[in-house]
Amino acid sequence: MTQPFPNNFLWGVATSAFQIEGRIENDMTDWERQGRFRTEQYDPVAGDTADHWRRWEDDFELLKQLGVNSYRFSVEWARIEPTPGQFNQRALDQYSRMIDRLLEKGITPMLTLHHFTHPTWFHERSPWHRSDAPESFMPFVQVVTEKLLDRVPLVVTINEPLVWLLAAYGEGKFPPGYKDLQLMMVALQRMLEAHRLAYDHIKSRRADTQVGIAHNFIVFKRARLNHLFDRHLKPLIHRFYNIMIPEAFQTNRLLYQFPLVLAYDEEIELDNRIDFWGINYYYRMHVRFRFNLERPFDVMFIPRSGEGQSDLGWEIYPKGLRKICKWLEFTGKPLYITENGIAAGDDQLRAEFLKKHLDSLRKAIDDGYPVRGYYHWSFLDNYEWLEGTRAKFGLYHVDFENDYRRSLKPSGALYREYIRDATTEDPAGS
Repeated sequence: MTQPFPNNFLWGVATSAFQIEGRIENDMTDWERQGRFRTEQYDPVAGDTADHWRRWEDDFELLKQLGVNSYRFSVEWARIEPTPGQFNQRALDQYSRMIDRLLEKGITPMLTLHHFTHPTWFHERSPWHRSDAPESFMPFVQVVTEKLLDRVPLVVTINEPLVWLLAAYGEGKFPPGYKDLQLMMVALQRMLEAHRLAYDHIKSRRADTQVGIAHNFIVFKRARLNHLFDRHLKPLIHRFYNIMIPEAFQTNRLLYQFPLVLAYDEEIELDNRIDFWGINYYYRMHVRFRFNLERPFDVMFIPRSGEGQSDLGWEIYPKGLRKICKWLEFTGKPLYITENGIAAGDDQLRAEFLKKHLDSLRKAIDDGYPVRGYYHWSFLDNYEWLEGTRAKFGLYHVDFENDYRRSLKPSGALYREYIRDATTEDPAGS
């Protein structure tokens, strides 16, 4: 058999600034100090997280040893623009050195602009539901474009907009802490408008740079297979979560209706301004209808796949990766698996997760879906939203109690070997 992966396929790992860098002051640390993330069980404190901001040079050597040829990471908006219109040159210089070092090591950077966090001033000055929010985002985008993007071929403008919006405007768990679905849809429209402005600006300065969005996708299944209302509920949830945003880029309408719960229909000038779709995929969920206007359905994890669950209770469902590639066929855009991983203290479970998802990816590529790269989440054990450091996603173990020492897990060695095998040409050419 010929190799299923193209010669220029990108093999990488992914991180976000807030989850690994440490020493950041932003809206999340502000809420943390207020005790807004504290529960009876947990009191997550970011602190130094994985201390990557000081250890990045050694960490990049670990990247090289892992054998990846690409690295997806974010730049921290709050570090770069701590005060509106005032930019931290030292932070920009360090990010610039990081990009240079990656390139020296033959590692292609994929840079994310917005990964859940904001400067402390943002929600008071121009929260996402306000019409001026996209313009508040743009000075940061412009500075990053000027200082960093001349060497970055792949840019994610916004990571998982719906995940952040559901936490910040649906459940009130993230700042600014609203519980208003209609306001959430307005904020989504503003974020997509911000993507459009960022896309136009980046392309006007760096025409060859590919600009996309990393969207979290979930495979939904009926909780009760023979239940009429569950059968009608599933496509409603699927369309909202998985299809609504990609479709808006083609139709120039942000449109969604859930009877008696949510109705939104607004024009949005996107004109398919997107070069690729990033797929963040972790799990399958089950949906169950409820005869309750305040809470008309449940979305839950039920371990029915036979593949097990993560430490966070997420159902493992490797076949979903291939399904999502099929869903996005209508966009006509290249695809990158921008995140895929598991919270697991049992590294053997991570190894099995990785093998089975890579097998699903191979099948998707064999089917002809235009997948250009795969990024495992995550490079390092890190700070997980609302969980702290107890959720272990990394291919490298981080000993948070002993000077943040790094050590490669067996799953990391497996990934390294898989990359080596996948990128070795068949000498027979058959």
